[in-house]
Amino acid sequence: MKKLLLLLLFIPLLSFGQKIKGKKIFSIKAAVGEWQSSVGEYLNLKTIYAPYTKGVFDGITNGKVLPIGGDYPLYHQEDGKTFSDLDIDIVLLTEDNEKIYCKASGVFNYVTETFESLKFQTHWRFRTSSEKYKYLNDVMGIGFGSVLPADSEYNFQHDIYDVHLK
Repeated sequence: MKKLLLLLLFIPLLSFGQKIKGKKIFSIKAAVGEWQSSVGEYLNLKTIYAPYTKGVFDGITNGKVLPIGGDYPLYHQEDGKTFSDLDIDIVLLTEDNEKIYCKASGVFNYVTETFESLKFQTHWRFRTSSEKYKYLNDVMGIGFGSVLPADSEYNFQHDIYDVHLK
C-alpha cells in the first residue's frame, strides 16, 4: 500500500515535469578600478562603489566593456566571511559598434581574507536600441560568477545564460 501511495505521488512529477533549456549569452571579464569604501551604511549594512575600468566579453557577440558603471553592493561581514548583495551596471560595446546596457543583481559571498568565493550568482537584464540585438530586451539571464587569479588583468568573470522552460 505504501509503495502504491509513493508511486501515485511521483507520477505527476515524472509525466508533467518541465525541462529547462538554456544557452550561454555572454562571458564577461571585468577589471575593477580604485574602489571607494564606506560610502554609506544602511540597516547595519555597508556600501562601497567599485567602478569597472575595462573588460572584454564573448558569446552571442564579442567586444569590450566600456569604463562606465560598476558595482555598488551592500555588504556585511561575519565570522571571517563577507556577504554581498550586488548591484551591477555594465555597458558592452560590440565589435559591430552596438551598445548593450546590462543590469544585474545577485549575491557574492566570500572568505574575507582570501577572497575565496562561497557563492556568486546573479540575475541579468539587458537594454539596447540595436535592431540586431533587440531580442535581449526580453531576456532575463542567470549568471554564475568567478574571481579570476591575481595575475589576470581582470578581477571577475560573469558567465550569463538565457534559461527558460521548454
